[in-house]
Amino acid sequence: MKRTIKRVAILGSGVMGSRIACHFANIGVEVLLLDIAPKDAPEGNKKERNKIVNEALQTAVKSNPAPLYRKSFAKLISTGNFEDDMPLIGDCDWIIEVVVERLDIKKIVFEKVETYRKPGTLITSNTSGIPMSMMCEGRSEDFQKHFCGSHFFNPPRYLRLLEIIPGPKTDKEVIDFLMNYGELFLGKTTV
Repeated sequence: MKRTIKRVAILGSGVMGSRIACHFANIGVEVLLLDIAPKDAPEGNKKERNKIVNEALQTAVKSNPAPLYRKSFAKLISTGNFEDDMPLIGDCDWIIEVVVERLDIKKIVFEKVETYRKPGTLITSNTSGIPMSMMCEGRSEDFQKHFCGSHFFNPPRYLRLLEIIPGPKTDKEVIDFLMNYGELFLGKTTV
């Protein structure tokens, strides 16, 4: 299967998620950056509902060392929240989960992901401590074939290592693609 990555969804806009989003924008990839909506944000008020993700992105853009080659690259990153905008991941070629290191929360996110992702779409986790087998329990065969770890190190623009961690059912083509993509496009040493 010939894969191209034109649009990436980053689920979680904390320090790692926002900076991974910036690194993809650096290479010209469109990014959808999603996070939770504040509990008190009224329905239909996009500004309030996207407050967490928008503030996280602005903090990243202003941070030092700079996560973007040029601040103007931030225009490739669109923002949203898990409640309103999760259906948009259906248009993405790669979905990267970067939420808090809690298995219960990751499983809730993956359940939503499975509702909206197209079959064959890559789905990876930036986790460094939760086994891949635990994260894909209860997921479909297609999800498990296209799921693995893609552990970036902070700050992603500057630290060269990218770990690709297979799950128990990850297709070899997925691992080979990510190893190659990390080296050729993201400028990483993939292991």
